[in-house]
Amino acid sequence: MKLRRRLGIEWASVALFASLMISALVYWAPLSGFDNLFYDRLSDLDRPKAAEDILIIAVDEDSLASFGKWPWKRDVHASFFEQMAIANPKVIAFDILLSEAGDEIEDQQLASAMGKNDNLFLPVHFVFPGSDGAAFDTKQPINIFKESSSGLGHVNLAFDRDGVVRRFQPCFESRVTKTIWPHLMEQVYRRINGNRSQAYQSIENCDEALLVPFARRGSFATISYTAIAKGEVPAGFLNDKIILIGATANGLGDQYPVPLGDGGTMAGVEIMANMLSGLRTDNFIKPLPFWQQLVISLLPLWILLIGFWRWRPRSSLFVSLGLYLAVLSTSAMLLTLNIWFAPSAALAGLALIYPVWGWRRLQATSEFMDEELQTFRSSNIDIPVGVSAAGPVDVVTGQAEELTHAIAHMRDLRRFISDALSNLPDPMFITDLEGKVIFANKLAQTGLEDGAQDMALDAMLDRFVALEDLADVKDYLTLQIQPTEHDYVDFTSRNDEVFAMRRAPVVSDEGELRGYIHYLADITEVANASQEREEVLELLSHDMRAPQAAILALLNDQQPTDTHRRIEGHARRTLALADNFVGLARIKASEFDGEDLLLSELVIEANDSLWPLANARGIKCAVDDQSDGAFIVGEPSSLHRSFVNLIDNAIKYSPDGTTIDIQLRNISIDKQSFVSVSIADQGEGIAEELLGHLFERFTTDDQGAKGAVKGSGLGLNFVETVIQRHGGSIRAENIRDGGARFTILLPVAPDLETDGEN
Repeated sequence: MKLRRRLGIEWASVALFASLMISALVYWAPLSGFDNLFYDRLSDLDRPKAAEDILIIAVDEDSLASFGKWPWKRDVHASFFEQMAIANPKVIAFDILLSEAGDEIEDQQLASAMGKNDNLFLPVHFVFPGSDGAAFDTKQPINIFKESSSGLGHVNLAFDRDGVVRRFQPCFESRVTKTIWPHLMEQVYRRINGNRSQAYQSIENCDEALLVPFARRGSFATISYTAIAKGEVPAGFLNDKIILIGATANGLGDQYPVPLGDGGTMAGVEIMANMLSGLRTDNFIKPLPFWQQLVISLLPLWILLIGFWRWRPRSSLFVSLGLYLAVLSTSAMLLTLNIWFAPSAALAGLALIYPVWGWRRLQATSEFMDEELQTFRSSNIDIPVGVSAAGPVDVVTGQAEELTHAIAHMRDLRRFISDALSNLPDPMFITDLEGKVIFANKLAQTGLEDGAQDMALDAMLDRFVALEDLADVKDYLTLQIQPTEHDYVDFTSRNDEVFAMRRAPVVSDEGELRGYIHYLADITEVANASQEREEVLELLSHDMRAPQAAILALLNDQQPTDTHRRIEGHARRTLALADNFVGLARIKASEFDGEDLLLSELVIEANDSLWPLANARGIKCAVDDQSDGAFIVGEPSSLHRSFVNLIDNAIKYSPDGTTIDIQLRNISIDKQSFVSVSIADQGEGIAEELLGHLFERFTTDDQGAKGAVKGSGLGLNFVETVIQRHGGSIRAENIRDGGARFTILLPVAPDLETDGEN
């Protein structure tokens, strides 16, 4: 669990870091160079065809040779537009700036010639940065030419970071004047179709740019400017054509890099021809919005992250390679649908996540192995484990070798434990928390051909427990019987053997319950011995007592003589010995079964039972009760006999005509309440050499006894056993003025003690 928790934290950290990194890559696009290269290669696989009705009239090298150095006089353009008016094309886009005034007469001639063409559109160019701190300067045709045209459109090109023209901006918006300028090709499209293009309607603002599907260089029909101006081209050839006029000569500076894969440039007018073709076929490629790009880029990363928890490293590697191909394939597939997904961020995430996760997982595992191996080395194991690596190795290899030795040791230890459990002299089996047997030793498997593994607990019990005891055993296992001092249950087997079943929990090193061990100890001999003991006790309590009682009955019918008194004494001593012996045996063989008792009442009752004996010798027993009606938890029979023994001893060792003081009072020791009972006589006291052994078996001091019946040597041992059984204590001492005192402490009943405090 510790390693799993550590790996979970590492995994979450790596996942967060990688997700943030991919988000940054998508937002700032620092890897756009790879995206552009991949896009160019994919675009080169399927180039669109050039529209046949688009005609480029090029200001080429031949035109410069015919009309001289650029810029030409306005009369050259006037002649050109005169010819175009005769040809009657569908629309004309004149991609040559006329932003500066020339000779007034020539400008008038050009404006007049331009006015003869109904569908003529002129360019507006924006220069960045502008003059005097402005964001840009607007370069429009002079007013005389604007009035002669059908409309204006911007001709700015959008360059990617690598300086290549791939994108088309359908419009340009001035942040200052809020004026929106449609692109020159958008104006041409609207004149042809009478409505806005789908590309224009698909953008949310003028900052959006669409990727242009370029036809191959030179695909559009092209005629030299000079051929038109000189009337060398029949008018019918130009009729109903879309005419795009622009510079193609290298010296005029209107050449730009485009994504054709050959590294060459393309004239601005041919770029606009591709833009117009895209507007007409609506096959522009739209880049995914930021959030869609981010989600798709994160998806393969999270597939791999989740897979790290379920796949082996080799599987994760193969899946990672598969995800690389999936990302590239997805980008290519979407491109066929005119959607552009830039794959670089997703690929970078995959390239980063595998080694970073491998590093963090290896680091966490290495530190965990260090801690576990250190714990393993410090544990008390009797088989050496820490075998050094053979020669210098790196840290992880050294840990792996040491872990190999540790596993080998644990394998040996497991075999040792398995052999030890299998060869136990009594049946033993282990169950899991569902009650299924997961291990059974040889004796527990006796008679089972397939073994006891996977057997249900009830089925295992049916093999051992006799029907009459089965319910008691199941009650014990379900904890319906309260655990006793000896936590086990006895039962008779189907073979009339007697077993004691003990159940113990199987707990992991972290304290988690995993199952239970069930041990069946064969106590047949012990049970037989217990039966024999009961028979002996019956012999003592009945068969031995009966003759003694008969002797006493016969003596009562005779005249008392010294011999009779001696016989009576020995008979009574034999009865006392038998009673004490039986009492001790029964106490040790039975569980404590107490009840609430008023101690003062029990002591007075014991004293009253001995009144004839004390009265015969003129001895007075004075009871001083200061216990305030204190209750204890006790067994009435054994306690009564104990106090009878103590008072009887006091009478026995007291001179005739003396007094025995019996005091009861409440005392508190270490905040626990007790009832103290002291019994003091006025005899000669206890011999000093006997004080330390007074409560041992067969210890007696009959020399000081005044009565006819001598001690058996078991009475005080019985009393001590009973008092200790009740959680109390007994102490004997000699009184300074003469005599002996026995003091007994018994705890007050807990519930009654609590009630008294409240």
